[in-house]
Amino acid sequence: MTNLLVMKEHLKNFYGKYEIYITPVMKFLLALVSLITITKNLGFMYRLTNPAILLITALLCSFLPVNIILLFSAGFIILHLYALSLECAVVVLALFLLMFLLYFRFSPRDAVAVLLTPLCFACHVPYAMPLAMGFVGTPLSAVSVGCGVIVFYVLDYVKLNSKALGNLETESRIQRFQYVIDSIMGNKTMIVMLAAFAVTVILVYLVRRLSVNYAWKIAMVVGAITNVMIILIGDLMMDINISIVKTIIGTVLSVLLIIVLEFFVFSVDYSRTEYVQFEDDEYYYYVKAVPKMMVSAPEKKVKKINSQKKLSSASSYHGTHADTRARTSARKLDDDFDVR
Repeated sequence: MTNLLVMKEHLKNFYGKYEIYITPVMKFLLALVSLITITKNLGFMYRLTNPAILLITALLCSFLPVNIILLFSAGFIILHLYALSLECAVVVLALFLLMFLLYFRFSPRDAVAVLLTPLCFACHVPYAMPLAMGFVGTPLSAVSVGCGVIVFYVLDYVKLNSKALGNLETESRIQRFQYVIDSIMGNKTMIVMLAAFAVTVILVYLVRRLSVNYAWKIAMVVGAITNVMIILIGDLMMDINISIVKTIIGTVLSVLLIIVLEFFVFSVDYSRTEYVQFEDDEYYYYVKAVPKMMVSAPEKKVKKINSQKKLSSASSYHGTHADTRARTSARKLDDDFDVR
């Protein structure tokens, strides 16, 4: 455990020292992965699949706020959908505008959650996001996680139904709009996931705020179980055929990731808990203080050997030795002169 704490301190010191370089690199990678994921799932507009465009856009995003990555990602999605179907692009654009209104109104600082949620779905660990945002966010973070869920299912729907969406010209424009709206908004799996993730975020936040020992671990277990139960109940009620085995495996992997998050964000030692009581003119205060697990990183001492100093010492030694020989020779000459 001590070695892990030392590694944690080294990572914190490294990030604090090179934050000005690490942050742009992380933004660049996040933007690049998001754009590549969009291109891989859609890719209907050939020009936007050019790697040079993806790299330049990601590089531009690395120097801008994270919310700009959301706008660029949404723009890429709309352009790809426009190349596929005008009706689909218009419907998704209206949906994105509604999402952005909710997002910027309630949780404008959770842009990373919106971007990472679809990526977690792609990595088969989507349940890590509601748990993580319950720990490091607020109940309003359910809005940002919900936006990420909607983005994933929109991309998944378009990817699976691209041929049908591309052949809507045979129907009237109103029928085409109605078909796209019903297909996207009537996705029962998306509705179940939205409900499960929203409840999980709020419940994890409330439990981890309790003044009990191991509140984070309790919140982790309660959130994971609640998430699985809501998904299973939704599966039974709406008959959406969600794989129970994949849900359980994904939840276990998500919990393992959250354990790592807890170590870096909330590592405390409950064995040294202290209870403090004090008062002022108006209130009595009862405070529970739990110390963090911290260890000072050992400092490496490097002994420098100065070659110049050794050289000067050697020169001084030879100079002194030469002076001694000169004085000895002079003394002998004086003695010979006296004898004469």
